Amino acid sequence: MSMDLSVIVVNYNVKAYIDQCLRSVQRASQGLQVEVIVVDNASSDGSVAHIEKHFPWVTCIASPKNLGFGRANNLAAAQAKGEFVLYLNPDTVVSEDNFRRAIEVMRAQPEIGSMGCRMIDGSGHFLPESKRGLPTPAVALYRIVGLAKLFPKHPRFGAYYAGHLAPEESGYVDVHCGAWMLMRGAVLQEIGGFDETFFMYGEDIDLSYRVLLAGYRNYYLADRPILHYKGESTKHQSWHYIKTFHEAMAIFATKHFQGQALAYRALISLGIYAKGLATLTRSWGRTVLPFLLTLFIGYVLSDGVSTYWERNHRYVEGGAYPERFRLVFLPLFAVFWTVSMAFLGAFSKFASLRRVVTAFLITSGVMLASYAFLPMDWRFSRALVALFSLGHLVGFFAVRASLNARGRSGLFYRGYGQAEAHVGSGKWPMDSLALRVLHLRPKTLFFHPEEHSFQGMIDAMISIAALLPDGVRFRMAYPSWTLGSDTQASASDSGKLALSQSPVRRQKRALDVGIGLLALFGVALLLWTKRGRRMLSHVPSVLSGRMTWVGYLVPGPHLPPLRPSVFQHGPGTFTVDIAHDADLRYAENWRPELDVYALLSGSF
Repeated sequence: MSMDLSVIVVNYNVKAYIDQCLRSVQRASQGLQVEVIVVDNASSDGSVAHIEKHFPWVTCIASPKNLGFGRANNLAAAQAKGEFVLYLNPDTVVSEDNFRRAIEVMRAQPEIGSMGCRMIDGSGHFLPESKRGLPTPAVALYRIVGLAKLFPKHPRFGAYYAGHLAPEESGYVDVHCGAWMLMRGAVLQEIGGFDETFFMYGEDIDLSYRVLLAGYRNYYLADRPILHYKGESTKHQSWHYIKTFHEAMAIFATKHFQGQALAYRALISLGIYAKGLATLTRSWGRTVLPFLLTLFIGYVLSDGVSTYWERNHRYVEGGAYPERFRLVFLPLFAVFWTVSMAFLGAFSKFASLRRVVTAFLITSGVMLASYAFLPMDWRFSRALVALFSLGHLVGFFAVRASLNARGRSGLFYRGYGQAEAHVGSGKWPMDSLALRVLHLRPKTLFFHPEEHSFQGMIDAMISIAALLPDGVRFRMAYPSWTLGSDTQASASDSGKLALSQSPVRRQKRALDVGIGLLALFGVALLLWTKRGRRMLSHVPSVLSGRMTWVGYLVPGPHLPPLRPSVFQHGPGTFTVDIAHDADLRYAENWRPELDVYALLSGSF
C-alpha cells in the first residue's frame, strides 16, 4: 500500500511540546498510511531520547549541529515516501480529522500545489499569518505605514494577511505559514524544497511563491483549525527576531524582485527600525514611563505641599526650610516611595485596588517608622511625611488613570472569581463549556487530552476566546507536565525552572532578608494584623536562613528544594494534583512580585 502522508517535524529544545504534537499526529493518522520524520537540531533537553523511548514509530534524525529550519526539513524530505508531505512545527496540535480533510481537498483539486490551514494561538485567537499575500514592495509598504492595520479587509491595503478572505472562509491565497504546510509530493520534487539560504524565517514565503511560479495554486483550509503555540520554539518580540525576519525578507526580494530589490531593501530597513522602535516604546511605556511620571508628579505635589506648609504653619512670620530640604530630602522621599510601591507590586498591570492600598499602607508605615531613626536636623515634620505620601498616591492614581484610559481598560485589575477549572471526567464536561466559563470566569482552564479530542478542545478555545475578551489561560494537562502558551514546564526538565538557577535563588534569599528588615522597621504597623504578628515571630528564622517567607503548597521531590516556608504562594484550598501543578508553575516562573503578592494577599 502506498504512503498517503509524510509528516516532517524539526525540533529544537521543546521536548514537552513535541511530545504533545506527536500525540496529536498519532490520532490524526488513524485510517491513513502515515510516516513521521523528526529532525532534531542538536537539542540539549533530551528530546531525542524521549522521542525514541515514547514514540518508537517515529523516524528520528539526530543532527550534531543546528542545521536551520530549511536545511533540516530538506534532509527529512529526501527520505519522505508519502503522496503528500506536511511540514509541521513541534509547538502545534492538530485535530483528529485534520490530515484526512486536507488530503481529501487536495485530491479533489489537482491544481492545488500546497495548502495552509487556519491556526489559533494558545489563547484561542486566530493567527493572521495563517493566510498571507505575496510580500511585494507595495504590500510591504502598506504594512509598514499602517494601512494594512487600518484597512485589514481591503483587497489592496490588507493584502499582506490576505484580507479578502475571512479567517473562517477557505479559499486561494499566495503564501502559507511553515508551521503547517502541506505539499503535494510531485510538486515538491518538481520545484525543490526549502531554499537553504534562509536560515530561519522567509523559507515558507519563498516556497509558496515558487509553487505559484510553477503554475499551481495555494489553498487555505479554514474548517480544520490547529493550535500553534506561537513563539515556544522561537521568540517573536525580540529585536533579534525583528531583525532576522526582515533580513530574510530582504533575501526574498533580492531573489524574486531583482528590479526592485534596492527599493525593497530600503523598505525592509525602514520596517526593521520602525518595528524595533515601536516594540521599545511599548515596553518603555508599560514599565519605565509610569514609574517616572509618578516620581515626577509626586515630587511636584510634595514641593507644593511643603511650600504651603512652610508659609502657613511652620514659618508664618518668615523663614524657610533649609536648602537641603528641597534638594535632598524631597527627591529621596520621592524615589524611596516610588521604588517601594513598585517593589510591592503596585505598578503591575494586574494590581488590584486592594493590592495598591496595601502597598501604600506598608510604604507609608515603614517611612513613618523610619522617621524616628533620622538625625534631629532631618526631622522636618511627621505631618509632612504623611502629606507627601498622600500626594504621591494622588500622582500614582493620576498616572494610572491616564495610561489605562489610553488602553481603554479599567483602573484596576479585577481578576476572576475562581482560580482554576478543569475539563475532564468528574469535572466540567465539554458540552456547554463556553457558557460555564462565561458564568464563572476562571483564571485558568485545564484540558485533559487523554479524556477529550483535540478537535473538541480547539473548538472550545475558539468559542471561549470569542466570549471572553479579557481572556483565560488554557492549559493542556498531562501526567508529566502541563503546557500552555506561556509555560514550558515538566518535572523532568526541572533544571530549566527559575528556582533551580543559582542567581534566582540568591535573588529570593535577598528578598527574604529585605522583607525581614522591612518587617522590623514596620513593627508598629505589623502588630495590628494577625499576618503581621506571624511575620515578626519568624523574622529571626528567615534572616538566619532556616526558613523562607513564601514557599510551596505541597513540597515534593520533583521540585527545586526550598527552606520551610512561613506562608504559601496560594490559599492552600486546591486538590493535591492542582497544588503540584501550581507549585511547578511557581518554581518555573518565580519572580519577586509573586512572593510580595503572596505576603499581601495570601495568593497570586
